[in-house]
Amino acid sequence: MNKEVLTKPKNCDNIGGSALIEGVMMRGKDRMAVSVRKSSGEIYTEVKECVPWTKKNKFTGLPFVRGTVSLFESMVTGIKTLMDSAELVDIEEEETESKFEKWLQEKLGDNYMTFFLYGSVIIAFAFMIGIFMLLPNLIADFSTNLMGYDTSTGRGGFLANVIEGLVRIIIFVGYIILVSLNKDIKRVFQYHGAEHKTIHAYENGEELTVENAKKYTTLHPRCGTTFMFLVVMISIIVHALTGWHNRLLNIVIRLALVPVIAGISYEVLKFAAKTNSRLVKALSMPGLMLQKITTKEPDDSMLEVAIASLKAVVEEPAESPAEVPSENLADAAEEEQAVNSAESVSQEPVKNPVENLQ
Repeated sequence: MNKEVLTKPKNCDNIGGSALIEGVMMRGKDRMAVSVRKSSGEIYTEVKECVPWTKKNKFTGLPFVRGTVSLFESMVTGIKTLMDSAELVDIEEEETESKFEKWLQEKLGDNYMTFFLYGSVIIAFAFMIGIFMLLPNLIADFSTNLMGYDTSTGRGGFLANVIEGLVRIIIFVGYIILVSLNKDIKRVFQYHGAEHKTIHAYENGEELTVENAKKYTTLHPRCGTTFMFLVVMISIIVHALTGWHNRLLNIVIRLALVPVIAGISYEVLKFAAKTNSRLVKALSMPGLMLQKITTKEPDDSMLEVAIASLKAVVEEPAESPAEVPSENLADAAEEEQAVNSAESVSQEPVKNPVENLQ
């Protein structure tokens, strides 16, 4: 394992990001940038002010609450930026809009994209809960009944939770391996690696250049892959404490515990990234190893895109003269006139006193 993954970085600004289609999104304290490599070869960057939901009020920023808020926000932001990146790189769609999309546009008008965005997030949540949470629970319940274990006892309930956790891990890892076989996804994973390398260079006080970023690893302790694996691991512990019940009650309990598990996982992830404790780092190790699948070594052009995105977030934008408030323009004009008058006086030739005497 690379040293920079296990060592506390010099700069802990909590810069984050995600890989896009031919691009990288970077996010800082109050700004978000999306940089993509257009079909023409140029790098196009969009920057906008974007305050994290956890910073908008005290409640959403509370420990163990901010984890759930950040998870939902990252899904919304991730889907939106992914859609935007597809448009920015000038990808030509082979098929025209479907009848359903046209119907939505007619019914919702300007709200069409908002509906589509949050609808996609809801579907993603439903998929995540159904495949990674409810299905393992049903398989574990069926397995323990098949083996003749009484899940109402402590031993039987513990065994059922362990089986459920193992099934969840198998499904999660299997899903990642399956999607990584796609050629287009592999390229996104390369941009994922470029994102991590660039953030490592910044966190270690390096100048943001391709050569500096290249020497770092593609693995990062605050990656979403590590977070999701922590969610899976911590869910095994939390669910084991609740015992094992009938299928309906199990489903209700697991749905109710989603915010709790997300909150705990987020705090562990944040703490692991800021400490040199080997015990805490060990909790993140399986997720870091999983990043060997979700990140790939990028080429120089991909690093250039990631660097452009990060620079747009961490570097202060140059002030424009047009940003001077209109009410100060008159004062500025008077000051300029006074300066010009003073300069004209100082530039007049001074007569020699001796000449005057003559």
